[in-house]
Amino acid sequence: MAQKKAINPFYVLLVMAGLLFFITACAYGVMTLIAVNPGANVSRGHPLLVLMRRHGDMLLLIELAALAACTMGAIGTDEYWTRRQSRKAMAAEGKEETEGELG
Repeated sequence: MAQKKAINPFYVLLVMAGLLFFITACAYGVMTLIAVNPGANVSRGHPLLVLMRRHGDMLLLIELAALAACTMGAIGTDEYWTRRQSRKAMAAEGKEETEGELG
């Protein structure tokens, strides 16, 4: 019977931070395109565009830092989650873990 693979929680955080960064970057791009094309018939007072005008740079930098932190966390703890899954699989099979098996 195949064991379910362990999920590293940092991967979940990484996906969420990546999606948030993508949405913010797209909103920032829309704000920039509207600023470049003054003849566009678009509401310049939309709350999202106002937010991006005021805080867009800082939001992108914070999200980029979160992406970096989540990436380092995911890489740094990947071996831990792999070993933990191996221990669970051995316990399910009734085997005892030895030092040589998992490093």
